[in-house]
Amino acid sequence: MKLPVKIAFRYLFSKKMSLVNIISLISVFGVGGMSAALIVILSVFNGFDTLIQSMMNRFDPDIKITAEKGTSFVLDSLTFNKIKNVDNVKTAVSCVEETALFQYGHYQNVARMKGVGEEYAKICDIDSCTYIGEFLLEDTVTGVPFAIVGSDIAGSLGINIGGYTPLKIYVPLRSEKVSIDPSSAFSQSGILPSGIFHIHQDFDSKYVIVPEKFARKALEYALDEYSSIEILCYDYSKVSKTVKDLSELLGPGFEIKDRYRQQDMLYKIMKSEKLSIILMLSFIIVIASFNIIGALTMLIIDKKNDIKILSHLGADLKFIRRVFSSTGRLITLAGAFSGLLLGLLICWLQIKFKLLTFPGDGSFIIDAYPVEVRFEDTLVTLLIVTVIGFLASALPVKKIFV
Repeated sequence: MKLPVKIAFRYLFSKKMSLVNIISLISVFGVGGMSAALIVILSVFNGFDTLIQSMMNRFDPDIKITAEKGTSFVLDSLTFNKIKNVDNVKTAVSCVEETALFQYGHYQNVARMKGVGEEYAKICDIDSCTYIGEFLLEDTVTGVPFAIVGSDIAGSLGINIGGYTPLKIYVPLRSEKVSIDPSSAFSQSGILPSGIFHIHQDFDSKYVIVPEKFARKALEYALDEYSSIEILCYDYSKVSKTVKDLSELLGPGFEIKDRYRQQDMLYKIMKSEKLSIILMLSFIIVIASFNIIGALTMLIIDKKNDIKILSHLGADLKFIRRVFSSTGRLITLAGAFSGLLLGLLICWLQIKFKLLTFPGDGSFIIDAYPVEVRFEDTLVTLLIVTVIGFLASALPVKKIFV
């Protein structure tokens, strides 16, 4: 340990506690508290981020192919089979969807009717998300079609699973020309709901899942016409290459999106929110760093005699300034590391014992605040605190003159 650091260590952790030492320790606690707050808040944000992504991933496929323009595209069966044979493609399911008016009894709601193929349950986790009734799109014996309804839509329509009231669906006819009678421009079909799913409000209030054959007939889609093709990959880490391969196969006119691009606006908002949190807490850390400036200023005033003695012993101005700048850095590092340890301890206790829970009767998806500690957030916290603390330490030291 170099001499300036030794002297700084004695000033900070002296056996004889003076008012200056107490103020210095208060500065350590202030920096430590802000470090702990930053790592805890970022970890809770990460927990919610992961929770939302997992909910989205239960409905969003690994890759989704849609038309670049319009709501549908035509694809021959040969090309569709080539898509299935692309490396890393495990399952490819065709989908047709359109906005429709749904009526159940006396209640009506506008939502998206999504017709899906037989292997759709392999693409997303909607089977396990069906919490009322069962995930059944078609009776295997009679071939009768059924619908799976989002929970928000089911609530607004008052759907009763197990009843015999059909869910009526009205969609505009593509082949019908303008007519005096508006009712002739819509097709009407009925289907019994077999289950209600709950994933996320964005999906629960938007989709009614029906068999593809039923949707094609109602929407007047040809056999080679699709709204989208949804793909499940063997290895999601290779999804970028798979997207590139599909782009080369299909050519222009198609949008091929991975999970991030399917919800790009949501993920951008979440990233900007996290950045806002870091900036706001960094500003608070800047304010807290004034404690370091005050503590060093008082220490310099208190140690005027020591500065004179060091000067008479041959210490130059650079050496003396290094003593006090080292004191400020010790305050910063002690506060940063103690705060990180405290923050990590709080995160561990929340993960292990769920100390902070949501109020109510357990109607939430989770019962406690989610926490996820990420290594990069720990590094960012340490970097922010140390940089701000070191800069704050340099300000009063520059005022020292022998």
